[in-house]
Amino acid sequence: MAISVAQRQSWDRIISSASEIEELALKVESCGGVYFVPAFTGLFAPWWRDDARGVCIGITRFTSKAHIARAVLESMCFQVKDVLDSMHKDAGEGGEVKNEKGEFLLRVDGGATVNSLLMQIQADLLGSPVERPADIETTALGAAYAAGLAVGFWIEDEIFSSEEKLKTATIFRSTLNEELRKKKVESWCKAVSRTFDLADLSL
Repeated sequence: MAISVAQRQSWDRIISSASEIEELALKVESCGGVYFVPAFTGLFAPWWRDDARGVCIGITRFTSKAHIARAVLESMCFQVKDVLDSMHKDAGEGGEVKNEKGEFLLRVDGGATVNSLLMQIQADLLGSPVERPADIETTALGAAYAAGLAVGFWIEDEIFSSEEKLKTATIFRSTLNEELRKKKVESWCKAVSRTFDLADLSL
């Protein structure tokens, strides 16, 4: 496939830092049929294929770096869905905790969750709400609480009775219809299958 000089130059640097990816991915409404599977060291749960290698497929002459950026975000969400689907299957109905509305609620934290587009894509692909807490670094917060409790700086009632964090949590709900969700998942699985048996490419 021939790539123009202008296109090649525009791809020289897709992003300089992770914080730029949301703005770039928002420039397009979809990944334009591009799928990115980061099987750089094989695929783990639930695929378990150590012969898989990373691929970026579906690229056409109309593909821009915004499509690539959005495909990368989608790949993160597809991987979460793969693992959750496997967990739901193993746990069965009795092992699935639902909220008062009967919905499975995915609670998230960590640096990547600051990306609101990523959170919306996750909710769309799961078909379930995603809850982002007010303080996304809950691991560090938990360590601070534990240390404070240990030295008597706080008491448990001060920490666990406060509903301030819950009030400011952000809930992302799916806006994707079931038919489109199913098609996207099928396309993802097809993309994943293309990564298999590629370990010998390095020979």
